[in-house]
Amino acid sequence: MRTLKFSGLALTTGLALAICAAPLAASAKAVMDGKALYEANCAMCHGKTGEVSKYGKSLKPFPARNHRAIAKYVSRDELRRIITYGVKGTAMTPKKYTLDALEIEEVIDYIQSFDYKPNLANGKKRFKAVCSSCHGKDGRAVTGVGAKNLVYTKLNLKQIVHTMRYGRPGTLMTSKRHQLSNTDIADVANYVYSLRYMANPANGQKLFSKNCVSCHNTPADIKLIGNAAETRSISDLDDRLLDLRIRHGRHVDRAGKKIERLSSDSIQDIIAYMRKYKN
Repeated sequence: MRTLKFSGLALTTGLALAICAAPLAASAKAVMDGKALYEANCAMCHGKTGEVSKYGKSLKPFPARNHRAIAKYVSRDELRRIITYGVKGTAMTPKKYTLDALEIEEVIDYIQSFDYKPNLANGKKRFKAVCSSCHGKDGRAVTGVGAKNLVYTKLNLKQIVHTMRYGRPGTLMTSKRHQLSNTDIADVANYVYSLRYMANPANGQKLFSKNCVSCHNTPADIKLIGNAAETRSISDLDDRLLDLRIRHGRHVDRAGKKIERLSSDSIQDIIAYMRKYKN
């Protein structure tokens, strides 16, 4: 009996290891299968390497999109939706009639194997031409139209690309996917990402000690006054609201000149310290 149990355990363990290893082996195979499917179904417009073919560039009303440039920034779900259902108003037709679900997944595996090196010089040029009227040439959005300050954005590259492709409903930020090529979008997204200010909590602590401790011994001593003040804390406010409170809060009458001297970056450092502070 012991021998049989051991054999069963060994067999079960062996099967389990085989099942666990299967996806790893299938992944490389899926990329190879996806390449063949991509070349047969996509390359005419998008090129064999994901860069738009001559024919793809001639399509109307919009040319084909460069897959290589945004392969790492577009979600698998979005790629699946585009391949399956196509894009209305463009030459991108649904592929659900020619590819089954597994084949579509293999095409996505192949697309996501593409690499792209962003061109920050082009990103800066296209940002200045398309984005700076709202976000400012430096990305700080001191333009009076209510655009987001991109220097302090918490968005990652995928989120920046998604925002550029689809805009932000209810705001002035419109979709740029027909105004900018995928290459431009990838370059601009990486340029915007390079503008980010990395807040320094250590410097924020020094600034807090110099400008805030006369009223607030520590960040934990700060009391929020207003609606639902009893239940809200600093952690409930996003950086924009904290910035507004520091600049325009009830304390400004007492600490006004000190606050006026603080730059936007210094306030971000203070906020970073307040976020990091623990009793």
